[in-house]
Amino acid sequence: MKYDSGRHRPRLFRRGAPRAPFLPVSLLILGVLIFLFSLITPSGFFTSINPANVSVPAFTRTPTPLPRPTDVHGGHIVFTCTRSNINQICMINADGSGYEQLTDVTSNAYYPAISPDGEAVAFAVNAGDYFDLDMLLLHVLVAPQASAPKLVQLTFSVGNAFSPTFSPDGQQIAFVNRVADRPAAVWIMGRNGENAHRLYATPRDIVGAAWSPDGANIAFTAQVDAQSTYQVFLLDLHNLNAAPRQVSRGLSGIGGGVAWSPDATALLLFAGPVAAREVYRLDVGSGATTQLTFGGNNAAAAYSPDGQYIVFNSLRNNGQADLYIMRADGHSMRQLTNNPEPDWQPQWGP
Repeated sequence: MKYDSGRHRPRLFRRGAPRAPFLPVSLLILGVLIFLFSLITPSGFFTSINPANVSVPAFTRTPTPLPRPTDVHGGHIVFTCTRSNINQICMINADGSGYEQLTDVTSNAYYPAISPDGEAVAFAVNAGDYFDLDMLLLHVLVAPQASAPKLVQLTFSVGNAFSPTFSPDGQQIAFVNRVADRPAAVWIMGRNGENAHRLYATPRDIVGAAWSPDGANIAFTAQVDAQSTYQVFLLDLHNLNAAPRQVSRGLSGIGGGVAWSPDATALLLFAGPVAAREVYRLDVGSGATTQLTFGGNNAAAAYSPDGQYIVFNSLRNNGQADLYIMRADGHSMRQLTNNPEPDWQPQWGP
């Protein structure tokens, strides 16, 4: 079901209607009970209030991450879909069935991320009515496959927040955030938006982040040396005092997004000239890269939950931005979407 704002600015910030005066006590009690039960969703307790001074649960490390199962349709892929010149969030099954536009906002939505259990989709949306990357706020769509999904605002006046990524247990969200004129940094918060705070900052911009499936690291893409030149680094969450380790070297034209393999041994990235980018696999231990696509101008690759396939967006269809799926070794490619307007930034969940 769509989150539908009609022809007006999306009412993402509404906190509730005014109370009617002089109601009987029994009706007031009944109303309170109905309100409390309405906050319970299949993925846990969510609130649209911005809590303060709430501790974020400690993350745990899984020594050997296991592939996550998918349903009979191969799992769900959420992605940014441009519809009527507005960026929305859409979802489709990996076999091409079940296409659905999840949002219907009047300002642009970007950077979708699906929770490990598939019960929530986080994304950034403009606070204004026009394309403005300086006014991004994070939201989450709870139970996106339900008949009445719930939209909850997560960030409030913390800065320009984007690129959310769930922790392996789904209880926290890391994201990239820019405060005023400072370089964008890695921030972290609880899954309900509580206790949002800066985790790591550098003198130069960070443009994308991804939490490793074993909970040990956050991979991020940061600007180095020249303007718009990026490399990939690993932030050790068990030793935040240590300098992040640079894992990409000698690869030019790296883009902003990275995605982990389910076993936490590799990252997917895209690199090359702006009009001819390719998807690469980066081994986090050795730093070795393997080119997986050849031609088509490709970006934003992500693994399937079982690690056997990769989804990415490509312009190989006469310059039209569509989603494609290939095996993890780059073979057996097939087209997933075919819309005249762009489909991009895919993320694959159960």
